[in-house]
Amino acid sequence: MDFRKKVKGNIISILITVVCLLVLHMLFAFSHRFAEFYFHRLYVWISLIFRQVLGKVPFSIGDVIYTAWIISLVIYLLKICYKIIKRQWKSVGIQLIGGIEGLLIVYLIFMICWGYNYDRNSLEKDLSLKVNNYTTEQLYRLSDTLLQQVNQYKTALGDTINATHPGADSAVMFRQAVAAYELAATKWPGLRYKHPCIKPSLYGHWLNYMGVGGYLNPFTGEAHVNVTTPGFVHPFTICHEVAHQLGYAPEEEANFVGYLVASNSPDVHFRYAANFEMFMYSVRQLRRQDTTLAGELWRKAVPGIRADVRQIRDFYDRYRSPVDDYTSIIYDQYLKANNQEKGIRSYSEVVGWLIAYFKIR
Repeated sequence: MDFRKKVKGNIISILITVVCLLVLHMLFAFSHRFAEFYFHRLYVWISLIFRQVLGKVPFSIGDVIYTAWIISLVIYLLKICYKIIKRQWKSVGIQLIGGIEGLLIVYLIFMICWGYNYDRNSLEKDLSLKVNNYTTEQLYRLSDTLLQQVNQYKTALGDTINATHPGADSAVMFRQAVAAYELAATKWPGLRYKHPCIKPSLYGHWLNYMGVGGYLNPFTGEAHVNVTTPGFVHPFTICHEVAHQLGYAPEEEANFVGYLVASNSPDVHFRYAANFEMFMYSVRQLRRQDTTLAGELWRKAVPGIRADVRQIRDFYDRYRSPVDDYTSIIYDQYLKANNQEKGIRSYSEVVGWLIAYFKIR
């Protein structure tokens, strides 16, 4: 009787969760008013509450939750293996159904707290831009424009940002990023950022094996930065993750918002980081279309820029492993499952936004 009650309770919970997901899916698909309410009201409230509460905690609550989940998963799998060995098939069935129930509940929470933002398409309206297809010539001009700025900022900075920032500098950079968003909001009100919640990741060096420089925890709304990476990339990474907090889920949109904010910062370190990242995206895209033009641009780069590129390459080479490849495949599929058809290559699609932006300046 207890077995039947347990299974019945799990199945009812699964059905309720599935119904909730289906109803929400239909509302987003057929009700523009509901979608707008979620993007501009409900998600904003959820994100603000998380940031206001968890921003007061000096360490990452999300990373602690992830750690607890990993430990729980290991224990869960060990229990299933033990019960299979003991041939306790009813208990195995309950464990499996309970696992499905738990996964569905976590997925529902993920979608409400963050996932539906992948359907958001309001950045063009928020920033009064029109993004169109672009030609190789436009891509070359964009890359050349960005390179001129990168050369200028690198020359101004000299070798002052070649070293990796120690973790103690992260709090300073976080405050500078918040100030940069405050300044950007005077020009683009949609980028207003209240109750900052930016933290160094507790996983640190482990993330380097997966090639991760930063991430947003969708369950807690905390923005995380891997401060063990080369320090000159941190300012842009921070601005990118804050863009996610504001609800810009697609990677190319978060890249563009991060660029707008960092490139308009009074701090030259932020301006260099923003233009360096965007130049790298644009010149890689250009190389796919015309290797000669890409090579021509690289010959114009000051030596310090090539040194920074080598620093990043050498840094990640130390952590190169099969884990990086598997992580890339998984993340690529995650993005594609969330309406980003080009997967990891979605990051590079920021060049379309940049071409539209520079065209109207």
